[in-house]
Amino acid sequence: MENIISLSLVRYEQDFLSFQRELPKLRETKPNQFVAFKDNCLVSSGPTVEDIKEELTSRGIDPSGTVIEFVSEKEIKVIV
Repeated sequence: MENIISLSLVRYEQDFLSFQRELPKLRETKPNQFVAFKDNCLVSSGPTVEDIKEELTSRGIDPSGTVIEFVSEKEIKVIV
């Protein structure tokens, strides 16, 4: 069980890193939209998270294991 959870977390992290790498291009092609990444690929985009979840579910993709992020038109810097 622990191996399955670890593998799921590693895949999620890889998908998040794919999102981060694609973010500059996504700001040009999908500004102010939500996007979903799975298996290092963009699998969906739309105006709301609900739209993304519906599409993923209809395609047999579990939204809970998918990176879903908002693509802001402008770069946002967070200082912690």
